Amino acid sequence: MTSRMYLLVTKVMVDTVGQCFGIIFSSFLREQEASSVLTAVIFNMFGFLWCLTGPPLGPLVSEFGWRKITFVASIMISLSTITSAFVTAPWLLIFTYSTLGGIGCGIISNISYAIVPYYFSTRRGLANGIIMCWDCGGQLLGPPLIYYLQYKYGFAGATLILGGIVLNCCVGAAVFHPVEWHLKFQICDSQKQENIDKNSDESSQCLSHKVNSSKCQCNMMTNLIRSTIADLRILGSARAIIIAMGATLIFNGYLNFLAIVPFYMQDSGFTLEDSAWCVSVSAMCNMLTRIVVSTLSDTPYFNFRLCYLIASLTIAISMIVFVVISDIMWLSIVMGLWGCGVGAFMSIFNLVMVHYMGLDNFMPMLGATMLFISGGYLTIGPLVGYISDASETYSVTIWVLASTVLLSFLLWLFMPIAVTYDKRESAIRNTGVLEVSWDSVMGQSAEMQACPASSRASSQPGSYLYSIKLAYSCLF
Repeated sequence: MTSRMYLLVTKVMVDTVGQCFGIIFSSFLREQEASSVLTAVIFNMFGFLWCLTGPPLGPLVSEFGWRKITFVASIMISLSTITSAFVTAPWLLIFTYSTLGGIGCGIISNISYAIVPYYFSTRRGLANGIIMCWDCGGQLLGPPLIYYLQYKYGFAGATLILGGIVLNCCVGAAVFHPVEWHLKFQICDSQKQENIDKNSDESSQCLSHKVNSSKCQCNMMTNLIRSTIADLRILGSARAIIIAMGATLIFNGYLNFLAIVPFYMQDSGFTLEDSAWCVSVSAMCNMLTRIVVSTLSDTPYFNFRLCYLIASLTIAISMIVFVVISDIMWLSIVMGLWGCGVGAFMSIFNLVMVHYMGLDNFMPMLGATMLFISGGYLTIGPLVGYISDASETYSVTIWVLASTVLLSFLLWLFMPIAVTYDKRESAIRNTGVLEVSWDSVMGQSAEMQACPASSRASSQPGSYLYSIKLAYSCLF
């Protein structure tokens, strides 16, 4: 219970730094007259490094454990926020906020996604919902806190205080116990003796390792690199490609939109307080939606694909509508609707990986997805910054970001095809033949048997007509 409570607290602090970029730095960047391209580079470099921590996370946790990794990451986030308080030019935020903060926040955030499936075998959706709903806790509590601190102490003082608050993540890291510590089981005397002998052998091996510590460290890094590369082989699956690409488009779309909202609203004549209010409203709706959807995901009739499609469509529509209204009440309502879409997406973000790929492939799938998302930050983010400078308005930028979310919606329409394709490819690899014939799929058994060998060749895997029939059978 203690570890789960501190996981929630840690998530709130991490997301205060990550998702409140516009609230924290908008006043400073506007005073410094930073271009939209530079602003986009600062935020998206943060996101790039955030996601780049995903691929090596599994091997790192296996080597060092949850607690050590989280503790180091907590120190990095605190240093990032504290040093950002003393910058004198916007480009320095690339080193303080983007680099230190991106790596630290990425490690802790990805750990929070990864740790839940290993702690729960039943009611995994509810447990995931409790954790994931606080993924927007920083977005809910952060804006009013940051606005108050900046109003009272200015940019430098508020950011320095925020860095001290974030340092409390170290306390949360200290209670991230391995799940084995809390398993209730009995060990007989003979097993205990075997464990003692095993521990003695391991101790002697550790002493010998200390003699050749440099060699051990070299081997450790080699193993980490090999494990990371091996995990990326999961991208050979069509399902994995859709999951990774879909998440990339949605993440880059909605997070860049969230970063732009304070700039857009202040350019439209609203205050920073109005921006903070809209962001907090979206976070509240986000949180409530995560609780509801995560609880429903435990039911046997829950449809992950339908939930994903509705969530992505809701996000895109609300982003388009946001730029065509000017009343603060309606802006708040639209941001609330946007928060519901984001909450529905994030509540199943890691569960769709387990659902479609299996728990054994969860960590490789998470790492590959984070790698794809990081690539999106390097391409989509700077592109929208350039569009903002070229068009001299944030409205066009928001429409472009909405289109990326719509692309994710279209991509997930093909998930049934990917599932069928992967099943057939798996059957071919396991048996060497296609176990389920196309005769039964197309309902043309007699006609196919009557066809000559040249016609039947078109039904073999790898042929052009094979791909067309596969798409036809899945769609119709």
